[in-house]
Amino acid sequence: MDTAMKVVIIGNGIAGVMVAAKLRQLEPEERRVQIEIYSREPYEYYSRIRLPEIFSSRLRAEDLEIYKPEWYARRRLHVYKNQEAVRLEREEKKVMLRNGTAVPYDKLVLCMGAEGFKPPVMNAHLEGVFTIREYGDADAIRRYMTEGTRHAVVVGGGLLGLEAARYLAIPRVEEVTVIEIFPRLLPKQLDDTGSRLLLRLLEGPKYSVILGAAVAAFLGERRVEGLRLVNGRKLPAETVLISAGIVPRTKLAKEAGLAVNRGVVVDERLCTSDEDIFAAGDLAEFQGIVWGIIPAALDHAPVVAANLLGQGSVVYRQTIPQNTLKVAGINLTSIGKVTFDKEDSQDYQILQSLDEQQGRYEKYVLKEGLLVGSILLGSRDNYGFVMQSIGKPIIPAEIQARLW
Repeated sequence: MDTAMKVVIIGNGIAGVMVAAKLRQLEPEERRVQIEIYSREPYEYYSRIRLPEIFSSRLRAEDLEIYKPEWYARRRLHVYKNQEAVRLEREEKKVMLRNGTAVPYDKLVLCMGAEGFKPPVMNAHLEGVFTIREYGDADAIRRYMTEGTRHAVVVGGGLLGLEAARYLAIPRVEEVTVIEIFPRLLPKQLDDTGSRLLLRLLEGPKYSVILGAAVAAFLGERRVEGLRLVNGRKLPAETVLISAGIVPRTKLAKEAGLAVNRGVVVDERLCTSDEDIFAAGDLAEFQGIVWGIIPAALDHAPVVAANLLGQGSVVYRQTIPQNTLKVAGINLTSIGKVTFDKEDSQDYQILQSLDEQQGRYEKYVLKEGLLVGSILLGSRDNYGFVMQSIGKPIIPAEIQARLW
C-alpha cells in the first residue's frame, strides 16, 4: 500500500470506538491505515448505561468517560469532537460537516446510533417530557427536576426505564411511577415468573408500577402536569421520561441514497449498499433486525474492522441477546432464548428454581441438548457457568446440581 488508507468513522459511541480499536489492533501502522472519528457531541466516548445516575448527582460527562485522551493517542486514533456530519458526497467520497469542512475518506463507517422514540401521544411536546440517549438529555432532566418535581413518571418498563426510575426517586420526589404497556416488566428479558418477582422487589412506599397500560395523553398547557391513561385513569406528573425504544439515526444515509429500512441495511460483512461504506451498532439493520443493545455493537466491531481491510471471510451471523447488569440494584443476567410462544414451548426443556424469600430466580433453557437461554435474577452465583455454557451441550444433571 503506497499511501495510507483513510478510514472515517462517524460517531464515537461504543460501536464507533470499538471499530476503531479493532481496526488499529489488526493494522498497528498509521502509515498504512489512518483512522479519524467524528462526533456530534463535545465529549469523549462515555458510558450511556450510567446516564440515569446523573439525575441524582453532580456527575459530568467526563466522569462517565470510558477512555481518557491518552488511550486514543497511544492507538493513533484521531477524534474530532463537536463536529456533526450533515451530508455524504458518495461520488467524491467526502463527508460534509456542519461547519463546511469536507472530510475525504477511502472507507466510511456509520455509527451514529439512535434517538429515543417518542410515541405519537397527544401533547408529547410539552416541557418536562423527555427521552434519554445522551449526556445532554440526562443533564436536561437533572436541571428540570430542580424546579419542583414531586411526581415523576417513566413510560416504559424496560432496562433503561427501570434504572431511570431508581435515580428519579431523589428525596424531594414524593412518587415515581413506571407505566409498562406489556403485562410484565422487562418483556424481552424476563418471563412471567421473573417479572412477578422483580415487581415485588421493586415496589415500595414511593415507587409503583402499572402494567398493561398505555398513555393516551400528557396533560398541561406549556409544562406537563400529568397524564391520562387509555383506561381514563389520570396521574400527576411534573417530569416524564419516555423509555419506549429507539429510532436509528438514518437521515444521513437515507439522503445519500443508501438502502434504509428501519436501520441502515447491511449484509453479512456489515457493508451497506455502497461497497465503501459500512454501518455498526444501533444504526445497522441485518436480516430485518436492529438490536439496539451493547452486545450487538461489540459483535459488529471486529467484523467491520476485518472487512475494512478486505478480509471478506469474516462475517456477522447475528447477536445472541444478552444483558448483565443491576436493575434498580438487583442483579440480572438474561441471555438467549428465555420466553416462548405457546406453540413452540414444547421444543424446549426448562429447568428452573424460585426462592421468593431470598428474591432469587434462575431459569435454564435447553434445546436438543444445548443451553440456549438463561435468566439469573437476584444472584450471580452461576453467572460464570452460564457464560461458559451458552450454546454448548449441557447435561440437565449439571444444572440440577446448581439449583437450590
